[in-house]
Amino acid sequence: MRLITFAINGEARLGTQIDQYIVDLPETYLAWLRTKAASDPVPLEGNAFPTSLLEFLQIGEPAREAANQAITFATDPDNLAALTRVGLAYPAAEVNFLPPILRPGKIIGLGFNYRPHAAEMKRKLPEHPNIFAKFTNTLIGHRQPIVLPTVSKMADYEAELVVVMGQTGKDIKTEDVFDYIAGYTIFNDVTVRDYQHRTGQFLQGKTFDTAGPIGPAFVTADEVSDPHSLDISLRLNGKIMQQGNTADLIFDIPAIISYVSQIMTLEPGDLIATGTPSGVGYARDPQLFLKPGDLIQIEISGLGMLENPVVGP
Repeated sequence: MRLITFAINGEARLGTQIDQYIVDLPETYLAWLRTKAASDPVPLEGNAFPTSLLEFLQIGEPAREAANQAITFATDPDNLAALTRVGLAYPAAEVNFLPPILRPGKIIGLGFNYRPHAAEMKRKLPEHPNIFAKFTNTLIGHRQPIVLPTVSKMADYEAELVVVMGQTGKDIKTEDVFDYIAGYTIFNDVTVRDYQHRTGQFLQGKTFDTAGPIGPAFVTADEVSDPHSLDISLRLNGKIMQQGNTADLIFDIPAIISYVSQIMTLEPGDLIATGTPSGVGYARDPQLFLKPGDLIQIEISGLGMLENPVVGP
């Protein structure tokens, strides 16, 4: 299942992509209810479909069942055509994509978690996960612009796989981690390098406005057979700058989630970015930083492509 948050007339909506259309899931679920026999069981009490991905994750399995019913209904070509006519399905090329989760409770990042990236940054392999925080002010959706800061010309790209939590957990055992994961998405951990290195703390270089492009879709865990064998690449203006595979993670996903859950309670919708492969602009010779007019495209196998233009301050 691939879920998308998008905006129509300034209102955030929860949807899914079917063919070249984005379908409004809450309204499609209601349309499905109107076509079925009243005696049939329905997945959701009160027939109220969640209007946000965060609410969807908090409800859990009943929301998944309802979404499957709506998606099956909308996949029928006649139904899709009818949904399009009444304004419940929109051409994907015309949709304003938003971050899949608009206001996650936590955004946790990992530094130096790919062996080649640690090497290019001249860092020893970490003994423990190197974690930092980002905030919701950073988040933007697919095709939305990265706005460069006024105070620096050293904004850099970082392609990353994000784990989306689906259950509340504390002190999670590594063997149980996948029971707590709802799915995955793509992330660009934009980093302002001179601010990152002003002190020993990464926070100020990681939390500039628009420094967290994410999406385009949230992909449920059942569609990702092995998150440790995913190709990940980043193109800048059509040229490949980063290319790797999640097999190169120093700390794998069970180790990351278990470690973070020892420190804080993890909740549905929390985002954990797992680190970036080698090829960042800061490590190049000469160094390469983002400039107005750039276009960044990040692909992760099975998850799609996240694309964002870069604009001046």
